[in-house]
Amino acid sequence: MNMKDKYSGWYVKSAAEVVALWDNAIFVADANVLLHCLRHPAAVRNELLRLFDALKASLWIPYQVGLEFHRNRLDVELGAQDAYETLIRDLDAVLEKARERLRQLRAHPTISVPKELAALDIFAADFRGRMIAAQTAHPSEEIAEAVSRLTQLLDGRIGDKWTREQLNALKKEGEDRYAKKIPPGYKDAKKDAGEFDKFGDLIIWKEMIAKAKVDNRPIVFITDDVKEDWWWIHKGRKLGPRPELVEEFKAESGQDFHIYEFSQFLRFAAERFAEMKANVGQVEESLLADEKARQRQSDAAEAIGNEIKIRRLEDERDEIIALLSGVPGTSTMTVATDRAGLRTRLKELDDLIAISLNKPGENADSEPPADDR
Repeated sequence: MNMKDKYSGWYVKSAAEVVALWDNAIFVADANVLLHCLRHPAAVRNELLRLFDALKASLWIPYQVGLEFHRNRLDVELGAQDAYETLIRDLDAVLEKARERLRQLRAHPTISVPKELAALDIFAADFRGRMIAAQTAHPSEEIAEAVSRLTQLLDGRIGDKWTREQLNALKKEGEDRYAKKIPPGYKDAKKDAGEFDKFGDLIIWKEMIAKAKVDNRPIVFITDDVKEDWWWIHKGRKLGPRPELVEEFKAESGQDFHIYEFSQFLRFAAERFAEMKANVGQVEESLLADEKARQRQSDAAEAIGNEIKIRRLEDERDEIIALLSGVPGTSTMTVATDRAGLRTRLKELDDLIAISLNKPGENADSEPPADDR
């Protein structure tokens, strides 16, 4: 066995190897990819469904993927329906602040308050009218049809539901893997929505291995999950699946494993399915816009988490300062016996707060050392 065979996960696939893989692989779409068929405008939605139809003979999903699709489907559909009124309310709130600022403005050499107030009213009315028109044209029936088409495409192409015994065994294994940061799934270790939710990626992984072994075929996994527990990332560049994943997959099933981001997969698919070439740019543009929006949501959530963490650290800092300052109501005996420890903790808190203020979101999930509390 040569070096490449011994370290197969550490070699980026050549063009010839990719072509050979496509000719024989089972294509597994993640839940986030299936949801794109409901999230985008009609032209993009139809193009994605056409791609899945072209792949139909080799298309398959684990039961866990289908479960996650159905869990999130209504959030996508109802979120789109609620967006019209939500945007109207949000804009009204912003414009009302601007109106109040204008009303409070004292005599100004160039700003006409009545004129600007009228302009804001015109803008608000125009925006509201466009949102109401869009809401009236919402494609509820077309989206329902997309769900039906996906249901038909995946008929007979879904893995079996795991038993409770299998899930319990997986949970025990998953806790050990996550503690050792063995991919995939360990980036979800802090999920706490349900008993097995944090093991979703690991369940999908195990299902893909079992499918490859039974069918004696390699797997190509298509996902929008960009976390490091799936991807081999070198200096910010995704090179392919984590080497550990390739090697575990081969050891367990005897088959190859590859992974694509959906936009990357579309470009390769367009080379094989000529009918997709004309519209692949439009699809990629819509996917890119969705990715940017998702990143903004993630950044906002991290910022909120960081603010909560800072407040918690500041509260602890204030308590220690009160103790060290002898504020009435604090125990002087406690301060005297552990004054040095309190001062050390105070310095640590100042450092943690400074780091969090300089790098918002970076440490939002971290906790101060338990023995320092």
